[in-house]
Amino acid sequence: MRPNVSSRSSLPLLPAGLLRAQRGLKRVVVGLNFSLPSEFALARALRLPLAQGAALSVLHVSPPLDGHHGPDGTLAGERCLRRAVTSACRRLRQRPDVDVREELRTGDAPRVAAELVKEQGAEVLVVGRPSMKYPAESLPDACMVMRLVREVDTSVLVVVPHPVRVYHRPLVAVSFSRESRRALELTLRLCPSSTPVEVLHVADTCEEEAALRQRHAPLEDWLRLRQEREGAARIALGRFLAPYRETGRELGIRVRTGAPQEGILAESLERDSDLLTLGMSSAPPGPALIQRVLGHSRCDVLISRHVAPSAVLPDGEPPSRSVPND
Repeated sequence: MRPNVSSRSSLPLLPAGLLRAQRGLKRVVVGLNFSLPSEFALARALRLPLAQGAALSVLHVSPPLDGHHGPDGTLAGERCLRRAVTSACRRLRQRPDVDVREELRTGDAPRVAAELVKEQGAEVLVVGRPSMKYPAESLPDACMVMRLVREVDTSVLVVVPHPVRVYHRPLVAVSFSRESRRALELTLRLCPSSTPVEVLHVADTCEEEAALRQRHAPLEDWLRLRQEREGAARIALGRFLAPYRETGRELGIRVRTGAPQEGILAESLERDSDLLTLGMSSAPPGPALIQRVLGHSRCDVLISRHVAPSAVLPDGEPPSRSVPND
């Protein structure tokens, strides 16, 4: 029998008065250190759906006393940044309403980026990931990308391959929390309205499977466990997605069991996703899942995060409603 799905308990957490179909980002910051991965990040930022009158800030942070003014013949950071911004303006010549800004600063890059994001009320920080190592391994906790994810109080888009088109095979990993809702809603804004969005929930059965393994349970018990957890997850995911389907968006339900890290990466690889989205609460997260996904993913990864309720945008405009994580 088909379950009775109700959407009233799962309304989207969009700002009051805005349509659910709203798309376009108002404030975006791109981190640029003139490496190839950061060039990919800038190219991706130029392909994001920017709203009317949006601001795109290109940020380069030089460490103190880095010697770029010395007599070694290298170009100064401001000249490289000006060249990158000029190229970005040329790419956006059909969008004269978009304000492309140069941000040349000195200091510790994650701290400076966090300050700039807070000043401008940026919705997304776009950065490149260093080249993937083989065999792949989790990103170190002290690396630049992980520091940005941890210290910058906004969503971080980590760009991996060279972008050739807008996102058309996104995958959103959800846990039924409010942060998962925000991650899904941000992904819907980044993708064309005609793009199908796959939504994945991985039912964590590691503890139950360990118990079955310890008592040498028969195969029937393993199958029963997976069927029960998958069935419950499909019903819960259907209720979770009901409000968004009412808007006409095409959303696919994907359910796996086992370890969340392995399930998310396996699903992304099997579906050849070009964007993988994870929701993160405003509290400091356990880094294991994010480190592993960022280190092993072959596609862009969006770590969705939103400002605390007490934060206020620079122009006095209140941020989108933020509710504590479930």
